[in-house]
Amino acid sequence: MDTRLLEDALILLEERNLTAAAVRRNMTQPAFSRRIRALEHWIGQDLLVRGANRVELSPLLAKSEPQIRALLGHLRQLHGHLKKPEGQGEPLVLVAQHSLSASAVPEIIQKANAKDMRWQVRLRTQNQDTAMSMFLRHEADVMVSYEYRELPQVPFDDTVARCVWRRDALVPVVGGALRHQLLDDNILPEHVPCIVYPAESFLGQIVSLHHRGAARILDGPIAVESAFSVGVARMVTAGVGAAWVPHSLIHDEIISGEAVILSSDYRRIPMDITLYVHASNRKARQFQDCLEAEA
Repeated sequence: MDTRLLEDALILLEERNLTAAAVRRNMTQPAFSRRIRALEHWIGQDLLVRGANRVELSPLLAKSEPQIRALLGHLRQLHGHLKKPEGQGEPLVLVAQHSLSASAVPEIIQKANAKDMRWQVRLRTQNQDTAMSMFLRHEADVMVSYEYRELPQVPFDDTVARCVWRRDALVPVVGGALRHQLLDDNILPEHVPCIVYPAESFLGQIVSLHHRGAARILDGPIAVESAFSVGVARMVTAGVGAAWVPHSLIHDEIISGEAVILSSDYRRIPMDITLYVHASNRKARQFQDCLEAEA
């Protein structure tokens, strides 16, 4: 059987729409539908409930999602084991959000390597949704991600082990020449431009939720909109505008005085840096054990 058909089924489960799933697979909707038909023929059961004007996922497909993911994960592990030359191990695949690859990930790898063994790591950087999708499809051994307590958490079951690595926070900062325009108690003047995250992005959602209850918010004229927090941190220190930036990304600039944290009236937005591994993945669990030993 072509295992890509099972991957098609997972993407259909994630998108819950034939057209959107076909776009993800870089093919036309009719071609994607034919592939789903081929999977149904192999199984001997309909996976879609086809009506006159709509198509819905069958309960059988949704119920089978954990088994499909586990099967594909085991097949990929087997493929990697059979493919590798004797004596050569496969690298540990770690997926992380872009900002964490520049802050937490170097420390995580360094701590894991503090034990006797040295890890060969293949790092993938993605936005949070894509990183989560890769991890759930067993395309990554370890996922490093931010968690914000006011947002719904992913309902992992006991097949996924989760541990908080560090605490972090989004802090309101300003740099460059703009830091000399601050009012008393580091209040931002109304005319100072801001750098914002797209509303639909992970950090954009967090900032939006925070602003609803904060005494002061960053509401100056928008200079730049970007989802790339590493770039946002650099623009802050260049004086482009004020912004919410992960403290771990701009800690050194705050210490040196290149960036200034705004008044406590703006508050801070606490986040957790969290590691996820599949409980059945021995290599990933060993990596996690190395970290817990060094914590």
